[in-house]
Amino acid sequence: MFYDFDNGVKGNKTTSLCYNQPNDCLPIKGGILMPTKTDYVTQLNLTPHPEGGWYRQVYHSAKTTYDQTSLASRYEYTSIYFLLDGSSPSHLHRLLHDEIWYFHDGAPILVHYFYPNGFYEVIKLGRDIAAGEVLQFRVPAGTILGSEVADPASFGLVSCAVAPGFDYHDFELLTQANLLAKYPDQEAVIKRLAYEKLPDF
Repeated sequence: MFYDFDNGVKGNKTTSLCYNQPNDCLPIKGGILMPTKTDYVTQLNLTPHPEGGWYRQVYHSAKTTYDQTSLASRYEYTSIYFLLDGSSPSHLHRLLHDEIWYFHDGAPILVHYFYPNGFYEVIKLGRDIAAGEVLQFRVPAGTILGSEVADPASFGLVSCAVAPGFDYHDFELLTQANLLAKYPDQEAVIKRLAYEKLPDF
């Protein structure tokens, strides 16, 4: 089945060919079929991430370093592919170290920040710079974040780099109960992006 949607360029429409699920649509731009979520998951060998979405670590440094924050040895840096769709957002979590996100393809991604001082903001990661989207951004260490695709019928593909490198010992998922007491004004976002009960992993 074919659908037309506005690709954000004035007077320009893109056609998409959809099979089974909305987020498996193949956008057709200039006669070229673009990759689907399933294409990326399969071809990049992505697997489910405990926070939601699909990922694969693609790089880590050859060297390790002793990290004074985690008090353990870590790679100097790591980098992953990370894909989200409307059925699987990135649930609210925090890391001990800075993380940088890079946009690649698909729909824009809304990244929700909850700062230690109680401040909340949303960053839109995408390619439409004129509309205020950004191609990359830094998540400060200790900041709570969760993310979702702006269009639930689509998907978004990014890369995430962490230095010192990612380790699950430096990663904390947060529950709705953890967050609602401190950020009561963001109840809708918290209930959408925080686990009620943490998964086992």
